[in-house]
Formats: sequence, C-alpha cells, structure tokens
Amino acid sequence: MNNIYEEMFKIFIKARNLNEIIEGIYSLTCNPIAVINSDFQLVAYYSPFLFEDETRNESIKIGYLNFATYKKIRESLSIDENYKIVTTLSSNRRLIANIKDQNNKFIAFLIILEVETKLEDISKEFVDILSKLINKYLLDQTFVKTNDTLSTFLSSLLNNTFTDKTIFLQKIKDFKIELKKPYYLLILDYNEQFNESTKAEVETFFASILGNNIVTTTYKNGDYVLLINNSIDGQTNDKINDFLFKMRFYMIKSNRIVDLFSLSNIFNEVYKLFQLLEKTIEEYILFDVENYLSFLPLINYRNEELINFINPDIYQIFLYDQANKTEFIDTIYVYLLTNKSLNESAKKLYVHKNTITYRLDKIYELFKVEFSNYNRNMNYIFSINIIYYLQRKIKSSQI
Repeated sequence: MNNIYEEMFKIFIKARNLNEIIEGIYSLTCNPIAVINSDFQLVAYYSPFLFEDETRNESIKIGYLNFATYKKIRESLSIDENYKIVTTLSSNRRLIANIKDQNNKFIAFLIILEVETKLEDISKEFVDILSKLINKYLLDQTFVKTNDTLSTFLSSLLNNTFTDKTIFLQKIKDFKIELKKPYYLLILDYNEQFNESTKAEVETFFASILGNNIVTTTYKNGDYVLLINNSIDGQTNDKINDFLFKMRFYMIKSNRIVDLFSLSNIFNEVYKLFQLLEKTIEEYILFDVENYLSFLPLINYRNEELINFINPDIYQIFLYDQANKTEFIDTIYVYLLTNKSLNESAKKLYVHKNTITYRLDKIYELFKVEFSNYNRNMNYIFSINIIYYLQRKIKSSQI
C-alpha cells in the first residue's frame, strides 16, 4: 500500500498537467486511461499509441467517449458506487470510477480501458488513490467545466471536446437549439486594447444591436466570439462598421454554418482567414467570409509560394512602382474597389480625379492593361491583396 502511495505521489508532484498525471499512471497499469467531466467531455487522456499510429490513437480516444460508453455509464453506475467494471456493446471492458469532491458531489469519471492488465488485477486502493489525486488536481486547477450555460457549450464546440455526435445532439436538444436555423460565427479581435471597460462596451453594443439573434457568446484566443442565428442586414452592418472604426477593432463573419458539430474546424479556418485579412486590408470593418473566399487557398502557403498567385501584369506594374516611386498599384486597387469611379478614387487617394485619369492612361501606355473585363479585374484585386499582405508581413518581421 505504501509503495502505491509513494509511486503515485511522485507522479503527481512531477506532472505539470492532468495529461502528464494520466501518462505517469499508465506506467503502473499499462492500460489507456481517460478523465471525462460531468458533461461527458474528454478532459484528459493518455494512450501508448499516441503519435505512433494516428488512426489507432483516434479510435482509442473515441473509444473513451462513445455513445455506447455514455449509455452504459448511465445504466450501470449509480452515483453511490465508487467504481464498476462494465462491458460495452463493442465487447470492450472498462473500469469506470466516480470522482467526487469533499461534499460527495460527482465531478468526473475515471475510465480505464482493458488492454494489457486485467481490470480485476487493479486494486481498489489503486483506484481510490488515483481518484483522489485527480479530484485534487481538478479542484485545485478549477479544471472541471460543465455545460450549464450556452456559453460553456459554445466553448466546448470551439474546443472540439465532443467526440461523439450523439452526445452533442443531446446537448442541442437540452438547450432547445433549432439546427435548421442559419447560424453564423462572429469573431472580434480586441488587438492590444482589451480591458474590462472595452469588454463591457463591446458586449453591451452587440447585445443592443443584435438582440435575440445572439445565441450565445464566449472568448477564444483572447477574441470575442458570438454565435448568431440570423444574417446581418445592411443597416446593422453599417452600425457595426461605425463601431469598429471608433474602437479600432477588426471583425469577421463566417459563411452560413450548416453543421454546428463542425464548429471547431469552421472557426479555425475563419480565424486563419481573419489573420490574413487583418494583415492585408487593414480596415476596421466587418469582413464577410463570403467576399473573401478566394483567399482561403492562400492560408497555408509560404511567402515564396504566394508570389505564384500574383497576376503577371500586376507583378510587372508593382516592380515598376518599386523602381520609379510611382503609385500605379494603389491607383488600380482603389479604382477597381470603387467600381471604377474617378471621383471616389480621387477622394480615397487624396488627389484630383485628373490625376487618376493620367495614371490609368499611363498604365495602359506602359503595360497595355485596361479594366473592362470583370473576372480579370477581380484577379487584379486578388493579386494586389497578396502584394499588400506580403509587404506588411515582411515589414512586421523587420520591426
């Protein structure tokens, strides 16, 4: 008994997080182990197959927390029992233990899969000590998170903690979320201006302007994230843009989300695009993913690879600008973004409209580039955005 205490205490002292505790315990059991909180989310796990065989690793991860296990726990393990060995529909055996706090309130499950060591050979003392260590870690780190609110449910979706869709669907049912509604993600970047005052101002503004369309909100990567169940009309979009300009914040809206279960993947793609747009466009506006779909293929490319996506005409004009200190690229960009309006282009570039005309004539004279083809114009805009992105990326790396 003392040896067990001593070995487990050494593991607990050395471990920096719960996964490392579980990993250390594996050396004493040689069976995969997991901790699942009261909302059936995978809090920590260790498998010896980690990084060796991704398919096997993923199957074991899902094996900890599939609907068969969920159902078996509900049917077999009462809150009064400390632990029980159960067999699931897949004929795999699991030792499932209740982890409780000092008030005997249930806070998590400990699950040990039978692989190398027979579950009957794992002593009651071992399970009790391990449960107490996990209990202490969870309570000390305030690590136990339950989906008592829509906000924590959204956090769980964004962090991809639901490994079984059936459990996810049960949560949807519990919160009375209608899956057929059009859902969208909004992500607001506070930049370096985040504090409690701006946080309160942002939350108050969006609550007032979006109202009942907000399903719930949370924070991820330090950014404010909203899940809404309706699109944003033009008037609301203008008000949001005014607010973002005043606060000097960036924001992005996703495409319509068909499958909320995939929210983590959707968020990651939108977030990467968001970072790209912030570096490229530098306007405090609500970016709509729908308008920047052409950027998506660029997200995972290196700088030298991105150059291959620049239109040859635009690249030639860019090199001319660099050599002659002209502003042809900026002129083309603004001219096309203003639907070829000389007056609007002149306002944005702070020059006379005759200057715009002169530059466009000069561009045609030098490069035979004109702007009558819509698809080619879109390609020009896309190419210039890549140039702007690369320029800012290089500049930021030199600071």
